[in-house]
Amino acid sequence: MNAHSFVVVLVIASAVLAFWLGARFPDLGPTTLAWSVLHLFLGVAAIHAIPGLTDVVVAVSRQAARFVVPFGIGLPLFTYAFLTGLWVLRLIHRSTSGLRY
Repeated sequence: MNAHSFVVVLVIASAVLAFWLGARFPDLGPTTLAWSVLHLFLGVAAIHAIPGLTDVVVAVSRQAARFVVPFGIGLPLFTYAFLTGLWVLRLIHRSTSGLRY
């Protein structure tokens, strides 16, 4: 498996993990639009932080970076970003359909 295929699999795994977390813990997440948008911006910031965090880990230890970067940085931050998108969609759905918590 080359590096590009691994990244694609990692991102898909993050999306599946976020969907599972959203389905497993339906009450987890923000309850207002303001908190939801804040989490959405934090999810985008998490994605933008990945290259900088990767550089720091590589500078500290190239050997450890092979495992820390994808599984310690990439997977959690991508999962959080997908989860925030799910929370926003869930909140929009609940507010437009009149559902209550």
